[in-house]
Amino acid sequence: MLSGAVHVGFTVRDIKAATEFYRALFEAEPEVRRVYEAPYTGEQVGYPGARLDVAIFKIPGSEMRLELIEYLDPRGAPVDIETKNPGTAHLCLRTDDLHVAYDRMIALGATARSPAPVRITSGPNQGRHVCYFRDPEGLTIEVLEMARVPAPA
Repeated sequence: MLSGAVHVGFTVRDIKAATEFYRALFEAEPEVRRVYEAPYTGEQVGYPGARLDVAIFKIPGSEMRLELIEYLDPRGAPVDIETKNPGTAHLCLRTDDLHVAYDRMIALGATARSPAPVRITSGPNQGRHVCYFRDPEGLTIEVLEMARVPAPA
């Protein structure tokens, strides 16, 4: 039986640049920053002899971790991580004020997918705001405003 979630992981091209972005975004140092190259690592990921440069961050306000991985050996090839493509993923973060978070994300080097926060007009998050961003690696980050909204009249 599964009992919860521990982390979400993304493979990146440049671990140093990715680490700098998330260090600034989370305003925290990674909990783990090291190269994994023990024999179990290659066995775990299915690439014998693998060497992975890893940064793991605790996501503020949660017990979840974000794991960033650069494969040093074997090297990978970039894939098309356009949000609409099957197999891609995104990280959803929450905020109490998306308008402030929007400006901060842009200042840190993220690219917004919309010119401003988008108001949700139906469904369980109706009345809140949301926005998709791309981090400097091109990975998608969704930021959802969790502030209480008035019930529809």
